[in-house]
Order: sequence, then C-alpha cells, then structure tokens
Amino acid sequence: MGTTSSRADAAAASVGACDLFVLRRITGNRFVHFGGSGRGAGWAGLIEVSSDEESSLAAALGTRRPVRLATGGKELVFGPYYARAAAFVPVTDDVVVVLGCEDDALDAATDDALAAAATMAAEAVVAVTPARQLADELEELEAVRAAVAVAAVDVAPVMRALGKIAAEALSCELAAVYLAAGDRLELVDRGFALRAHRSDVVAALRGVLDDGRFPYCVQDASSVPLPVPLDSERGIRSYYLLELQGPARGVMFVAHTDAAPRGFTLLCRRLGLRLAEVASAQLGVAITREWCSREAVRLHAEFGKLDAS
Repeated sequence: MGTTSSRADAAAASVGACDLFVLRRITGNRFVHFGGSGRGAGWAGLIEVSSDEESSLAAALGTRRPVRLATGGKELVFGPYYARAAAFVPVTDDVVVVLGCEDDALDAATDDALAAAATMAAEAVVAVTPARQLADELEELEAVRAAVAVAAVDVAPVMRALGKIAAEALSCELAAVYLAAGDRLELVDRGFALRAHRSDVVAALRGVLDDGRFPYCVQDASSVPLPVPLDSERGIRSYYLLELQGPARGVMFVAHTDAAPRGFTLLCRRLGLRLAEVASAQLGVAITREWCSREAVRLHAEFGKLDAS
C-alpha cells in the first residue's frame, strides 16, 4: 500500500467512513473523482458528476459546510455510489470530499472532524495513477476477449453467453438480450430474477428499441422507472440499455439490484458500449449461419421436388 492510499484510508477511518471520494472540478460545474479509500480507491477516475445534477454537492459548495445524508437504507448518494449514510464536505471551491458508511458512524463525527478528514484526503490524492488507468484498460480488454471467444453457432446460446459476459463484466445481477427478429429473448440471472412475465420483458425492450434512445443509463431506477410494462418491477436499482445493431438488431439490458446496490461508473458505461459492439458482430454471424442452414434445407427440398417431377 502506497503513502497516498494510506493517508486516504487514515482520513476515512478517522471519522468512521468505509468509503471516501475526492471530487475535483474539471470545468464549469463538472467534477471528476480522482481517488480515495474503499470504493473511492477502486473507482478512481471512473465517476463524473455535475453540481447541477447533485443537490448535495451544490449545497456543500454553496454553504461551505458539510452536508449530511442519512437514507435509512442503502440508497443512491451520487454518481453510481450507494450507501446508508454520507457527507459531502467542501475543501475548496474546486474540491469536495464525499464520505460514506454502512452504519451511523458519521453521526458521531463533528463538522470540524469531517473537514479535517476531507482536507487530509484531498492533499493525499493528487491524480489517478498510471497503474490504475492500465488496470482499467486491462479489465476492458479481458471482457472483450471473452465476448470474442464465444462461438457464434446457435443463436440462443450465443445470446445467453454474451448476456452473462456483460453482466459479469459490469458486476450486474441481471442481464437480458433481446433480438427484434422473432422477438427472441434470453435472460441471465446472477442473483436476481425478474418477476415479470417473459412477454412483458419482450414488450418493454421492443419499445426501447423503437424509441432508439441509446445508450441509456439510469443510476436511480426509483426516479426513472424501467420502461413500460416493466415499470412496476421491484428491486432494480440502476440499469443500462445498449443497442445491438446490424442483423442482430436489438437491445442488451443489464441491471444492478437490491442484491448489491450501486450504479454504473464511466468504465462500466464505456465497457458496455464496447461489449454491445462485439455482441452485435457475434450475434450477426450466428444469425447469418442460422439463415444459411435454413436456406440449405429449403433449397435441398426444392431441388428434390424438381427431381421428383
């Protein structure tokens, strides 16, 4: 563990936080997460947020005092981050530190203690390290490799395999792959199963495809529900809708749930786009092979009729 991470960890521990994020202004009202402790270390460089969109961030900047959140349950705090309690602590006009925890530990910390911890963390975290950037690029490469390695033979197994790869790569508990041709649907359950009927899932994803709003990422499904008729589904916390193109025209859907509440980082969103591209190609090959097989059978039958006559 390096000196920077040790100081960030110490800052978080001093007020009982399990996660710490250092947000720095990059332009206007846009802030990027540069590093921190806990999940704040693992997501360094992968969160971008605006004070126009996050009221707690804006309030902390406006009042120059810590803004505390106590959700009572694990709820969205900012970006893709979910926690039971959190505090937005301004350090300067351009730096805000977010502290999060899974209990009431932050309640015992005074505003002065929060400010001291935030200052310590901000001074420790300077920039995203090259090693962190390379690790993110390697993660993306490995996911794409896995998708490319799927044998594009029968369409349904390819749909399931690609859905599973996407869910695993994005740490999701649920994935669905829908193809417009034939209204084909394959679901992947990694700890969460949709209660909705299969026909409702098909109808919802068909509607998404018709609307053509891609990519579409929702960090808080309670404020932007799933597309009709899935809008009554319970347990989805955040979701990502990606377009499949070419012969495999359709939708790839992945979601985080009550099983492990969180949202989608910038890496997740970038990786999702790349996987949708690969899935489109792989499924396109599988669909073409399926067509070739059907045509071969049909033509053989037609030639048989000619021979018979």
